[in-house]
Amino acid sequence: MKIYSLFLSLFLLGACSLKDEQVVATNLKTQTLMFSQKQKVDINGTSAIFTMSYLNPVLDLKSKDDVFTLTITPNTLDIEKLEVFVNNKLANIELLSANDELLKYLISNEFSDYFKISLPSVKSETSLKTIICVNETICFELNYEKYSKSLYYRSEDVDIQYN
Repeated sequence: MKIYSLFLSLFLLGACSLKDEQVVATNLKTQTLMFSQKQKVDINGTSAIFTMSYLNPVLDLKSKDDVFTLTITPNTLDIEKLEVFVNNKLANIELLSANDELLKYLISNEFSDYFKISLPSVKSETSLKTIICVNETICFELNYEKYSKSLYYRSEDVDIQYN
């Protein structure tokens, strides 16, 4: 009986202490989907899907910027000019490399281009109105709410667990 209980306790300890990296990556991507929005756009007769994700609630490290990712599918589109405005301020746009750290938060494929959109955060803003303009003729709006990590994690300000 002692041998069975020893094996059972070792099994439970091993199951609880090990985290499969694939499970962790899937959880990150699933959390990012909660803060993502899509828009279908027709560019020169080609249908495209723009997916924008607000990453601040999901990021491992705290950021002083509001950080988004923009996914454009397909990656064969002829985009001459891409601009993103967050609360009427022009945001920084950076094409992500194939091994960028932010890609771990996204469901990725070889048929999409990925961009990091960032802008210094303003704490008094609780909503984020984003306007994406492509080739200066097509613009659309996506709206986001700022969610504090304290909704999901231990608050920094008060020692209270919210979940």
